[in-house]
Amino acid sequence: MRRLLAALAISASTFTPALAQGTPPQEVVAQQQQLQSLLDDAIVAVRASNEAQACSLRGQALNILNNNIQAFEAVFPANNWSDLQTSLQGSVARCTAKGF
Repeated sequence: MRRLLAALAISASTFTPALAQGTPPQEVVAQQQQLQSLLDDAIVAVRASNEAQACSLRGQALNILNNNIQAFEAVFPANNWSDLQTSLQGSVARCTAKGF
C-alpha cells in the first residue's frame, strides 16, 4: 500500500503538463486535469484508509488514461504515461482481487 501511495504521489507530482510545442487541444488538457484530480483524490483516500474509494478513483483514472493515452503522449511527451498506465492496471487488478 505504501509503495502504491509513493508511486501515486510521484506520478501526481510529475504530471505537471510538460507541453509539446504549440497550443494543446482544450479537451486533452481537460482530460489530463481530470486524471490529475482523480490521482490526487486517490492519494487522499489512501491516506484516509478508504481503500474502496481509492480503488474506485484509480479505476476512473485508468479509464481516462486508456481512452486518452495517445493524445497525452503527443501533447505531454515528457511524462511517462505508459509507466502510470502499468501502475494503475496493477493497482486496479489488486482492487478487483480484493472485491473492490
